[in-house]
Amino acid sequence: MAQTAAPPTTPDLDHHVTPAGHIPVQHAPVTPGKVAMWLFLATEIMFFTGLIGSYIVLRAGSPPRSYTNLYSPNTPLEGLLNTEGVFIEHVGSDPARVAAAIKSVAGLDEEHVKELARDHSLVNGLTSDKAHRLHDELESAGAHVEIERLKQYNWPKPYDKFTNPLDIDLTAANTFILICSSVAMVLALSAFQRDERKKGTLWLLATTLIGSVFLSIQVIEYYGLMFGHHYPAGISATGHFRPSASLFASCFFTMTGFHGAHVTGGVIALGCLTIRSALSGCTAYNKHHYSPVELIGLYWHFVDLVWIILFTLVYLL
Repeated sequence: MAQTAAPPTTPDLDHHVTPAGHIPVQHAPVTPGKVAMWLFLATEIMFFTGLIGSYIVLRAGSPPRSYTNLYSPNTPLEGLLNTEGVFIEHVGSDPARVAAAIKSVAGLDEEHVKELARDHSLVNGLTSDKAHRLHDELESAGAHVEIERLKQYNWPKPYDKFTNPLDIDLTAANTFILICSSVAMVLALSAFQRDERKKGTLWLLATTLIGSVFLSIQVIEYYGLMFGHHYPAGISATGHFRPSASLFASCFFTMTGFHGAHVTGGVIALGCLTIRSALSGCTAYNKHHYSPVELIGLYWHFVDLVWIILFTLVYLL
């Protein structure tokens, strides 16, 4: 009777070697970690959808006279529709003479004159005759000025120095920086999947640093808006762009602030990944174990995508 071959024993299996390079390492396409991250991102999508939807509704419902180039937001314009203003771009070399001209023509007290005798200030509430007289006197004093007639808007316009203080060019550069961080994150994950552990660690470090640069620029922007610059009345009654300045200011700080909080969480997570990889001698993540990098990468790409949407809505439209 034919003999059936005996199944291999444990020692035989121990000495069996699969030829390298012929059978790639297989990873489950869906893991519990991915499911958890997708569910988390789904809640984040709902959150930001509600936030952006609220912004759109508030902007669409803003009255057509809410913002002007001469007066602070939501100022009643009865009796002011025929007034003009003089915008002082540069005071020049004789601020004392500029202050004297403002005091004599506009009839303001010393405190208000001191606030207006500076660069990027606006003297408003003038009749056409007074505006032209003040313009001529300030020009003769060496100041660079221009006459502004009343303009009305339902929402601040991009690149309008009288109603919108946002630095679009700086933020566009900052957006490019954040996109570069997403590219670095893709390269980090790809390096670990190829088992290039040192390259993966370096790209993780690059992603963390680039994300930190984005946050730093946003902090600088916030400081300039809230404390560093003095803006015309059309932006804020106090000269500083803060959440209480207008509905536009409240929306801006709420939306960018929430996004900044998400970026901060992402930078912290990236920093933890980088530190763990570096302290382990670049052995913590490899082609068999890279799921933490992949999951944080999904979150980071989501944060980048949300910022592109916010930048377009808040800064450009």
